[in-house]
Amino acid sequence: MSNEVTKLGKILIAWLTILILSGTSSSSAQTLEWSNPRKLKGSAVFTSVIGENETGLYMLRFRNKFLTRNIIIERYRNHLGFALSKNITLKRSRLLYAELQEKGLLLLTAHYSRKGLQNEVRCQWYDANINPIGKQRTIATSSLADYYDKGDFRVRFSNDRKTILISHTEKSDQGKRILCIDLFDSDLNPLRSHRYELDIRYPNFYLPNIMVDNSGNSFFLISQRRVEHRREEISPAKMSVYWFDYKRDKLADYDILDSGIQLKKSMFSWDRTTNKVNLTALYTDKEIGKTKGLFNFQLWLDSSLKPKTTYRPFNDEFKQQLFGAGEGFRFDDVEDFELKRAIPNTDGGLTLIAERSSISNETDVTYINGMPTTLARNIYNFDDVLILAVNPDLKIRWKHLIHKSQSSLNDNGYYSSIVVAHTRSHIYLLYNDRLRTNGDVMQYMFDVNGQMTYKILVRSDNHFVSIIPSEAKQIGYNRVILPVTKDRKFSILKLDYPN
Repeated sequence: MSNEVTKLGKILIAWLTILILSGTSSSSAQTLEWSNPRKLKGSAVFTSVIGENETGLYMLRFRNKFLTRNIIIERYRNHLGFALSKNITLKRSRLLYAELQEKGLLLLTAHYSRKGLQNEVRCQWYDANINPIGKQRTIATSSLADYYDKGDFRVRFSNDRKTILISHTEKSDQGKRILCIDLFDSDLNPLRSHRYELDIRYPNFYLPNIMVDNSGNSFFLISQRRVEHRREEISPAKMSVYWFDYKRDKLADYDILDSGIQLKKSMFSWDRTTNKVNLTALYTDKEIGKTKGLFNFQLWLDSSLKPKTTYRPFNDEFKQQLFGAGEGFRFDDVEDFELKRAIPNTDGGLTLIAERSSISNETDVTYINGMPTTLARNIYNFDDVLILAVNPDLKIRWKHLIHKSQSSLNDNGYYSSIVVAHTRSHIYLLYNDRLRTNGDVMQYMFDVNGQMTYKILVRSDNHFVSIIPSEAKQIGYNRVILPVTKDRKFSILKLDYPN
């Protein structure tokens, strides 16, 4: 009897081991979840992912990218079953930002107040049924620079979604730019409010990018445009990073460029490991010119280290490291590459993703009833993707070049380009392969050491499936939401990645 009990115990232990191992493997696997395809009604053709909480997934649909007149808010249940849709009319206002918080759905809108003769930012909360919570209230105001001034409000949320930065500019009596900073907590209670008059003439000012970190530190990339004072005199362009130090409650500025250097699509990133802010971009040697190299500005927030600017020129040696000696002739210059993402690494370096893209124009003349008619076509090309990890001094640790070719006509590249997502240990790239045919959705995965694997994420054997990269969003540390066209209907694909 004891032998039978022992055998039975061993069998149970074996089954438990199998269950535990199977549970472990399934929990570490990537999961895909689909919503039912829907044929969208109405004229709201663009989609944006807002976020997800315990009440479901919220989506924004709109007709024009100015986000005026009216918008549609849709809610899906957590397993992507469609719950409801509600139209919100924007009366003489435009939507600045839509955010999902624990309290509910938050909409920030810009208005013109005839009574106060000023532009205003107003906030309104909504519940799970998209019904207003309380009354709309004004949280920021801006005086008018001229009759046509509609306000240049910018909104940013910190990574932990607990600090909100709303910035705008005004015109001083001396004709200078005034930088206005308003910081709020997640309930939109004011934390800081400052106005700084900058030594920059009002028409010279340009603000390419802003960012706020989890501690309320705010960063502004400010450029001074070239403006002719006289016919023979042109003022040199200048670019600076301004840091509002939340702890010290003061504004500091740093000149970041050498003379004659210009940045292309610069982007801020916050390195939480070293509490460092990076400003990364490709740079050119003229205001409009060919790409000459890689630029990075480093600013340590709680250290005595001085800010540092690093240039990595694209010389022949660097190009051969990137593209290989055999095929380097195809990339005599890299002006078609555009930086898509800069992700801080734990070693203080960066992982950079760049894509080659271009727009070409063609004109055809056809005759209709003997009359010549001109037809213009815009061709959008999205090609190779470069991913490289660099040290803090911008030396290459590892790199990969992914060859792809996407070309479309008069659609602004709607189904082209890539989706970038990252977890604690991996980076993922997704794109539509072979757009002109029933192509598949490809996924590339990279680990911290540069090891690459790839697979077909969605196969289009039975259904024509195309993801919409410009509308995708990573809503958690390991979750990505992809709006998808599936057999000419709208669908949502939820991706959950392992850690």
